[in-house]
Amino acid sequence: MNILIINHFDSFIYNIYDIFRRTNNKIFLINYKLKNNNIIKIIFYKPLICIGSGQGGIKKYKTTFFYLKQFYRHFKFLGICLGHQIISSFFGFIITKANHIVHGKKVKIILNKKIFFNFPKSIFVIRYNSLIAKKIKKITSKIIAFENKTKEIMIIYNKKFNTVSFQFHIDSIFTYKGLMIIKKFLNNYV
Repeated sequence: MNILIINHFDSFIYNIYDIFRRTNNKIFLINYKLKNNNIIKIIFYKPLICIGSGQGGIKKYKTTFFYLKQFYRHFKFLGICLGHQIISSFFGFIITKANHIVHGKKVKIILNKKIFFNFPKSIFVIRYNSLIAKKIKKITSKIIAFENKTKEIMIIYNKKFNTVSFQFHIDSIFTYKGLMIIKKFLNNYV
């Protein structure tokens, strides 16, 4: 499988690249700003597209929204952190300030057993974010896992378009079985 990672020039990009490298797939890293070059690569490689983490809010990443709008019906997408917020916003969620800003904090999340049937009921993950997605209307094509105490959305899975996003960093060594989570979605859902 070809995996194309959209690089938003965030220091976590190296961790994201490394965790995908460990899945034994072909990895390509693209600069989110180079729209014309990237469109050619996307069409040629027919990849799973990973929208990686980045700094600041989603509004400054219009080109990444363009890729999602153009290709979500044709290619699989996986979002991490900022990528989660971009995918969430695209599918009708509102992005807002988190009740509690978390940078490098371990939190426990509850997993949806429909997706995570071979995992514990809850796991510890690492979060680095001050923004979150909030559900603003009934969106039926989503399966959502929530954080225990605050009920902040941590995972969105769009079954119709086979798109998944994680607010937490699955690439962190402190996220419980991050590599296993990636492999699960590569093997079973995308």
